[in-house]
Amino acid sequence: RDELLAELETIREQGYAFNDEERIVGQRAVGVPVLDEHGEIITSLSVSGPKNRLKGDWFREEIPDILLGVANEIELNLQFSD
Repeated sequence: RDELLAELETIREQGYAFNDEERIVGQRAVGVPVLDEHGEIITSLSVSGPKNRLKGDWFREEIPDILLGVANEIELNLQFSD
């Protein structure tokens, strides 16, 4: 339980989560939330693919950065689209 809670806290702090073959052997994924103006999750974005293509800095740094940027753009568009 403590390990799970620590992992969830890390995910909240960094703003993204990894799936490193946790559900399907050979498949990886990165996911980020999209928040409304109150900080509530309204949807999410993810990228998934085979382990041999999602590796190294591309998997651990670049994909999360891209997803966080896209999520931020969506959040801003939703907030200011009235």
